[in-house]
Amino acid sequence: MGIKRIEHGLLIVLDAFLAVTAIAGGIGLLTGVLDPGVQLLQGSPFSSYTIPGLALLVLVGGSALLATGLMLRLPERGVLTSGITGVIIIGFEVIEVLVVGSDPGIARNLQIFYFTLGLLIALLAALLWLAQRKVNLGEVRQGKIA
Repeated sequence: MGIKRIEHGLLIVLDAFLAVTAIAGGIGLLTGVLDPGVQLLQGSPFSSYTIPGLALLVLVGGSALLATGLMLRLPERGVLTSGITGVIIIGFEVIEVLVVGSDPGIARNLQIFYFTLGLLIALLAALLWLAQRKVNLGEVRQGKIA
């Protein structure tokens, strides 16, 4: 029971961290407080950071905020929402790399950090989801899940 409690708490912290930083980043892009420069968008479908900022704010930040709240109130649903949130930030980072690129420096470091954070959230959520269902991981490895 202690391990699950630690994992549950860790998932709440990771979801909350992602929510705060994604919401702040989205607002920063939308208000111009964060200005990576429109030259990074050359050759992309975007002429400004409005759509990426909204995606960061609403999709990433919103899903992470929802996951945090559900983990606190309805953990069974929060685990699934957290897993989806992890996949959303992974997808956001992959699309960012494909559209904007990944130049060496702080931008690349943040892309790697948030991709890894998403992966950790998704894996931790999957582990808790399996534990909620009392699934034997040996059965998963052997393909015996019904």
